[in-house]
Amino acid sequence: MGSIKVKAPKILTEVRLFMSTQLKDIAEEMHQKSMAARDWVFQVIRTAIIRGVLPGGMPLRQDEISAQLSVSHIPVREAFRQLDAQGLVRIYPNRGAVVTKLTKEELENAMDTRIILELGVIRAAVPRMTDECIEKAEALLAQSAEENDPNKLEDLNLQMHFALYEAANNPYILQLIEQLHANVDRYIRPYYTPSEAYAQTVGEHRNLIDACRNKDVEYACAILRTHLERTKVLSLNSPLLAV
Repeated sequence: MGSIKVKAPKILTEVRLFMSTQLKDIAEEMHQKSMAARDWVFQVIRTAIIRGVLPGGMPLRQDEISAQLSVSHIPVREAFRQLDAQGLVRIYPNRGAVVTKLTKEELENAMDTRIILELGVIRAAVPRMTDECIEKAEALLAQSAEENDPNKLEDLNLQMHFALYEAANNPYILQLIEQLHANVDRYIRPYYTPSEAYAQTVGEHRNLIDACRNKDVEYACAILRTHLERTKVLSLNSPLLAV
């Protein structure tokens, strides 16, 4: 037991150093100059949560994040509030911010809600689909075929879906879908390789785009439901839920 007590603080320190390095790498990807400090910090922390760098139950220390991102406490505090509003972080009195951790039931509810919203938005979008929407979706699908990075693949996946959903002209529902996607995605992205998570999605995406091009609402809804139900199964089998 004595050796465990000695090694535990060292292991915890190494974990935090790894997370710090990962957070800084994500920060470099986000290009701070292109957005306000508050929005940049929000995107960095949000991305770190989705990628599993900051797992559920992890306390978020304002001082540490401010130092790692070289910003004041103000944008970090504001980012925490935004993340709390999206359900990714919970702010507790006298305890600070902690990354939320969903139960299996909560995750299932999130996926069921997402399925309802996405089927609704594609049903509204298909009759209004333009050639521009189709071309944008096809370009993103082609780009994903050349990508092996699972994080970039998932980003392209969401962009492809939104390229089709935008025809519905309902920014509010897209915002809700994006929030639900973030809460579900963090249980999938860290644990599945591209071949596991995306092997069957290429054909589904191609069929979905074709259905939208042909303005076949029912076929588009059927394809999307199958696609999202598979995502639900992956998320509910995530090892994170067993922790």
